[in-house]
Amino acid sequence: MASLNCSGVVCVICLEKPKYRCPACRVPYCSVACFRKHKDDDDYIADFLNSDEEEDRVSLQNLKDLGESATLRSLLLNPHLRQLMVSLDQGEDKAKLMRACMQEPLFVEFADCCLRIVEPSQNEDS
Repeated sequence: MASLNCSGVVCVICLEKPKYRCPACRVPYCSVACFRKHKDDDDYIADFLNSDEEEDRVSLQNLKDLGESATLRSLLLNPHLRQLMVSLDQGEDKAKLMRACMQEPLFVEFADCCLRIVEPSQNEDS
């Protein structure tokens, strides 16, 4: 992973400039509050990964590919997209917010880029 001084590295929670890395998984974060949220998310993700529901699960390789995508990193440097993502993450009515985000061309570009990485064969057929 790039050093924390690299301009493309952002906090895994709030997408601001990070100051630290998680000792367990090495993801960047900027504050104690973001670290605590990351740990809470980490516990939730661990519970999800240990569940028997595989229908919507993304493979670890696909997650790695998402994290290594230069295109995604470039998109996530856009402050407008970052604000959309934070609003979506913090909002109450996720379905309503997602519909609104999908009206934003930049967000659609981001979603399409993610899908091309996660489901490449399905996107090639369209």
